[in-house]
This record gives sequence, C-alpha cells and structure tokens, in this order.
Amino acid sequence: MRQNLYLFSNSILRRKNNTLYLEAIENKERKDEADIDEDEIDAVLIGKKDKEKAIKKKFVPAQNVESVFTFGEIRFTSQFLGCLAEYFIPLHTFNYYGKYLGSFFPKEEINSGNIVLAQAEKYFDSDKRLFIAKSFIKGASENSLSNLKYYSYRGVGLTEEIEKITKLKDTIDSANSVGSLMGTEGNIKNIYYECWKKIFRQEVEFEKRVKNPPDNMINSLISFGNMMMYSVCLNEIYRTGLVPSIGYLHSTGDNRLPLSYDLAEIFKPVITDKVIFRVINLEIIKESDFEKKGNFIFLNEKAKRKFTEEFEERMRTTILHPTLKRNVSYKTLVRLECYNLINFLKEDKAYESFKYS
Repeated sequence: MRQNLYLFSNSILRRKNNTLYLEAIENKERKDEADIDEDEIDAVLIGKKDKEKAIKKKFVPAQNVESVFTFGEIRFTSQFLGCLAEYFIPLHTFNYYGKYLGSFFPKEEINSGNIVLAQAEKYFDSDKRLFIAKSFIKGASENSLSNLKYYSYRGVGLTEEIEKITKLKDTIDSANSVGSLMGTEGNIKNIYYECWKKIFRQEVEFEKRVKNPPDNMINSLISFGNMMMYSVCLNEIYRTGLVPSIGYLHSTGDNRLPLSYDLAEIFKPVITDKVIFRVINLEIIKESDFEKKGNFIFLNEKAKRKFTEEFEERMRTTILHPTLKRNVSYKTLVRLECYNLINFLKEDKAYESFKYS
C-alpha cells in the first residue's frame, strides 16, 4: 500500500533510478525568514513502523509513495519532478509556518473532457449548482452535529447548541442562493466553534475562529489541519479526474481550487476536528508546542510532526459504509465522494454527501 511521505527538514530532493533520493541541505546560510538551520533530514513515511529520524540521506521507492508533503525549504531537481510524474505522485508544499504554498500535479492520471464539460454544465445551471452546494452543507452540518452529540452523550452540556444547529440545518433546503446558503453555513460554524471550549479538557484560549493570522493554538491547529484536509481532497480530485478549479459552494474565480474546499467541508468535522480534539484532550500537543511571531501563532516542527501522524492515523481508520456494507477508511470515503459526485455530474444519478452515523 502506498504511504504519504512527509518532509519536515530543509532538503534537496532528487531521483535515483526509481527511488526518491532525499538529501539534507548542508550549507549553513540563512534558509528563509524563520532562520531554520538544520543539517539533518527528517523524512517519514507515515504508517510505516520503522520510522527513521535524523538521517542525512534517504532512499524511498517511488512505487511506495502516495503523495509528498514538504515543510520548510525544499529544493527539487527536474529529474525528481519527472519521477513524481511517472508514478503519478502529487506534491504539496507548505512553508515553515504551515501555510499552504501550492501543489505539483503530474499530467492527469485520468483526463476526461466529459467530466470537465459536466462540471461546467452543472456550475452554470443555477438550480443544480445550488443543489450540490446544499448537499455539501448538509453533510458538513450533520457531521458537525455528530461530533457534538458524541460529547453530549458523554456528559458535556451541549443540548442547547445542538438544538440551535439542528434548526439552522433544517433551513438549508429553503435557501434560494449560494450566498444565503453560505450565510447559514457561517452561523452553524459559529455555534459549532463555541462548543469547543466545553469539549476540551485542557484550559485553552479559544473564543472564535480567527484565520488570518491564527491568534491562538486552537486557531493555529484548525488552519494547519484544514490545509491538510484540502490537500487530501486535492489528491482524490486528481485521482478521479475531477477539475479542482470548478466548485459549487465556493465560487469559481474566487478561489483557485474551490472544489477541494467544497469537499473538505464534508470531511473536516470527522477528520480534522476529531484529530484536534484528540491531540488537545490527550495532551499530545500542548501550548509549549507553538511559536509566536507578532500576533501569529504557529506549530513548531515537533508539533507538525505529531499532528500529521495523528491525521494519517485518522485517515486510515475504517468505518462501516452505509451503502457498501463493508468497512472502508476515511481516505477511501473521500475518493468515493468524488465518484458519487461524478455520477451525478455525468449521469444525473442521485447525489447525497457523506454523513457520519
């Protein structure tokens, strides 16, 4: 089974035959604005038991890699990118602060003009675009409610908030535009985030969602985790032949990759948020795992590694699929969501977004 490859140290990435050759940057000159200065590579195939740390060189068979995530300063050779293209391996780059910079996608593994046309057709059909957008928000709100109900059953006082979100969810079908739908989504999220301080066992500062820049450890975790979720959705969009630049909830043109944001809304509650609850409540990540620059709070390198390990563990977790009647991983669920959307786009088959039950 292919694994995601995470690179946390400053490195040069090359190709050696059919392997990815990872080599530490040896020079001591300033690498970037954070003055990161390491001479050893920290590369991890998440999910592999024999994790290797602090090595100067590493060879990874390309056939074993699902996608590559890089943090800090990374230098690539054209041969390395050629190897990614040959094995259809996406590359996602983040800076030292965990901010998403961009992705490299090889030539489409599945290149279907019919899918492009079908996506565009549904986008320009206002009724069908609104239907898809409503499906995304229904899935997102149901999955957010499932989180709150989980903790409510365990004694956390969330009854009032659950009722408020349920009432807002029931108004989704009456929305007559994507704009009003996003307003409802925003109101649901505000109430949802207000519940988090009741869920956390640690004393944390978190009053509301702040994005640019994250102003406390929880907002920093949300931003970092959401970026990871967007990248996972991008991978599955790429694997299934969808076009990430045509979205339905997030407008095409407002965002370069709106479809990844659309799909991520469905899965953030059951993947990203669950990981955040876990790392905070089990004290896997603490306040000491964050750094501050001005009013910007960000995860240090150790914390990013901890979070990605927990994120990957969540992606591998399996649940019983309500339709297939067999256990599938969350990673597979994201891909199935893409296929379900394709079936609706191309053949007008029924589409209902994933809801955790």
